[in-house]
Amino acid sequence: MNIIKIKNKNFNIFILLLIYKLILDFVYVKFVNKLYHYMGFVLDFNIYKYIISFLWFVSIFTVLPKDNTKPSSIFLQLHFIIMIMPMFTTYSFANESNIFLTLSCICFILECQILRIIPSIKLRKIKNSYIILYWVIAIISVFVYISMIKANGIPTLKALNLSRVYEVRSIVKYPFLMEYLVSWQAKIINPFLITISYINKNKKLLAISVVLQLLIYLITALKAFLFIPLAIIIVIKILERDYFLSKISLLAPIGVLLAFMTYKLFGHIMFPSLIIRRLLFVPSQLKFFYFDFFSKNELLHFSEGVIGKIIGTSSPYAIKTANMIGYMYFGNIENNANTGYLADAYANMGILGMFVFSILFSMILILINSFSKNIKKELVIGLSLFSILALNDSALLTTLLTGGLLLLLLLLYLYTNHENDRIKSLNNNGRK
Repeated sequence: MNIIKIKNKNFNIFILLLIYKLILDFVYVKFVNKLYHYMGFVLDFNIYKYIISFLWFVSIFTVLPKDNTKPSSIFLQLHFIIMIMPMFTTYSFANESNIFLTLSCICFILECQILRIIPSIKLRKIKNSYIILYWVIAIISVFVYISMIKANGIPTLKALNLSRVYEVRSIVKYPFLMEYLVSWQAKIINPFLITISYINKNKKLLAISVVLQLLIYLITALKAFLFIPLAIIIVIKILERDYFLSKISLLAPIGVLLAFMTYKLFGHIMFPSLIIRRLLFVPSQLKFFYFDFFSKNELLHFSEGVIGKIIGTSSPYAIKTANMIGYMYFGNIENNANTGYLADAYANMGILGMFVFSILFSMILILINSFSKNIKKELVIGLSLFSILALNDSALLTTLLTGGLLLLLLLLYLYTNHENDRIKSLNNNGRK
């Protein structure tokens, strides 16, 4: 009986995701191409590629983990919906590369298989982890807020008017190390505090952490910082109450369709542009652009990052890649056209790089799975969500080092140790 229920549920999910794919195709033609063709969103439909995209859709759905038990399963489900499926539309409706789509799909299938086969690892324990955790958070937080307020003054409420965010951003000053540490604070530390306080029902800490997040938003006017707390809580609620893939497979087509309808019925552009164009189709478009450029030109060989400095490689190009792609494909050198981890891997190492970084990403997910053995998976997923989703339009090494993913792994490791010690202490007291 349970097997029949699972098969029925998986069939329903398949149908919902198929509808989502058709909606993506529809909004690409009726919204993205119609309004943003000048940004390179061309309409060059290829029926054969459209059929191939359906074949890849079915193939990946077959191997996609559909359970709700491991963080890695949730992250792969989200990557499929947000990263891979828009690529199917771009591939067939903009007549993009067969090779790159094939490589991307194979790499994604490889990740699914690695995470199916390789189990979680046993983590080594350290003493006084809670004290270390406390001081890491306290030192970074104090340094960030004092530095940013000293450089920019007491923040006003101007950034709460979303139409004025660019005005605020244009005058923000980032003192020493703040370009990195502000991102760590807003994407890692504050979400960490918000998540543990929400799950542990600590209202005082929750209020403080939300205020800290609001404060960093008022200073920087980066809209993502404003919506992170709400998104974390929504994801945790879904994980606590329902089968995640069923819910997200329903929400994805509804969300895209509602975004399109706000444009069609009311003429509003900002919300549908953010959801449909920026979240889904810009990353997809840039992946193909990167492959197109680096399949014909010299690879980077990590010359633009820390590894390049260590091994002494220099870039073959006069300007940074993100600006170069912006100039080559959009005619604007100021366009900072960053791309996701697979396209970045190709830009640095070619086809081999895509497989190497797929394996590295899988190892990171296995480590995150290991953290969830001692603490609630909802907490691990809520904390890791934005770092993992950031890989849709940023490099893996960049996300690890400057994006804060490495810091997140450290915080989770320390918190896992603390929770494990706390549970053992409660069990020992119970025996007494």
